[in-house]
Amino acid sequence: MAFRTTPNLGQQLDATGANYWDQLAGITSPSPKPGNKELGSDGGEYWFVTATADIAATAATGTQVILTYPAYTVAAGAGGFYTPPATAVKNGDALWIRRGAYNAAPV
Repeated sequence: MAFRTTPNLGQQLDATGANYWDQLAGITSPSPKPGNKELGSDGGEYWFVTATADIAATAATGTQVILTYPAYTVAAGAGGFYTPPATAVKNGDALWIRRGAYNAAPV
């Protein structure tokens, strides 16, 4: 799995869920904000977003989603961005999406 190459704290690029890593410290909103962009060690671009619907898991590539700007929300659809592979996403979950499929060269 790819990891962030920028020096920011937060969950891994393949983590999903409403439980942010910093909730243990009593912080109720994630440190990355919707729309934050990171460069992964695989050369891919990742955006921090919130799901507006349940998104089913897809094994190798991740599930393709549509990114809604400027709210930085996602739902299943042909938008060119992908959720982490083999990971189902629930409505309201915060997650990182990748531009282009996980098993493809960066776009």
